[in-house]
Amino acid sequence: MVTNNLSPSAESTGGVVAPGASHRSLGLDLVRATAIMLVLISHCGDFFSSWLNLQPPALGSLAGFFGVELFFVLSGFLIGGLLIDIADTRPGYGTWAVFMARRWLRTLPLYFVWLVVLFLIWPPHFWELDRSSVWRDALYYGSLTQNLAWPMVDAWFSVSWSLTVEEWFYLSFSALFLGCAVMLGRRRGLLIALAVFLIIPPILRCLAFAGDDVSETIRKAALFRLDAIAFGVAMTWINATWRLDRRMPYPLLAAGISLIMFIWLGGLGALTVLGDDFRERVLLFELTSLGFVLCLPASLRLVSAARPFTACLQAISAQSYCIYLIHLTVLEMTDFYRVPWHMPVAVCIAADLIIIWAVSYVSYRWFEKPILAMRPRQARVTTAGELRNLEFSNVR
Repeated sequence: MVTNNLSPSAESTGGVVAPGASHRSLGLDLVRATAIMLVLISHCGDFFSSWLNLQPPALGSLAGFFGVELFFVLSGFLIGGLLIDIADTRPGYGTWAVFMARRWLRTLPLYFVWLVVLFLIWPPHFWELDRSSVWRDALYYGSLTQNLAWPMVDAWFSVSWSLTVEEWFYLSFSALFLGCAVMLGRRRGLLIALAVFLIIPPILRCLAFAGDDVSETIRKAALFRLDAIAFGVAMTWINATWRLDRRMPYPLLAAGISLIMFIWLGGLGALTVLGDDFRERVLLFELTSLGFVLCLPASLRLVSAARPFTACLQAISAQSYCIYLIHLTVLEMTDFYRVPWHMPVAVCIAADLIIIWAVSYVSYRWFEKPILAMRPRQARVTTAGELRNLEFSNVR
């Protein structure tokens, strides 16, 4: 699932700053809150329906898919602004190192803390007799290679697959873009980086062996999914150049929502002439990213709302990274102990929701925010006409 570098208030709250401004972007908070709620609807819906002996919602799993894809394009949209600003001023190893240090200090401390906690209380293969591969899994998860170019090594801590996509994108895209910017200039460097990241992943998805489960072998392999975040970077550049958020935000929003609804309602299934492989491996991901990225300029238009609504959005947005990391494990543990401990379903549901919210609040308030305050400063930019001061704070 993102903050910025700029005003102390935005830095301290973990919000996102609007383009060319020093205030929080309520619209981008809304986008991030929507993404995490879609993920929760999917996973909680599956578990709660099972506990209540109900059929899970037919479109529930698609909600989770959309939630993660929305996180991807939002992350690219935010990080792209900062990278473009760096390329406009003084691209080089020093600014790139600061950029990566800020990214890693935002995402990796909580990830590794939660990783250690899981190894202590819910280790890999906890529900199995054979735990011989625990240390192998520790190596994969510790190096963020659990799904680098292959399916997840196991189902344990499965939500971390999207974090792997994010981290490898930030590392590789920023290095390529800023390196090319030094040699060829910002515009050419950006076009080269976008071309590489928008073209190669779909080709890899077409060539890869998928087996019986495209979701595990294609969708969750990091090197096959880097184009999703690149869509967001592309929109950052396009919006900064043509100011779509001022000229035509609402027609783009209507087009984006229409495209997402077309996919949600199964419209891709009617395109049989394109072939199943192309639809599942390319069209589904590309059109989903395109649909969401078209909605982002309009989100920048939302700058104020009723105070309770604003406070709720900002809280969900700020805590979304921890919520994403912990929620599925909490649900899995409850599912494992619910029957032997004779826990009423209502108690399980209420306890899970309270635990997820409470832990994410404590994590953000007393762990993540202090680390944010200690990060090295990224050079500020004064060039007019760009999307400034936007940077990544939390993912999926």
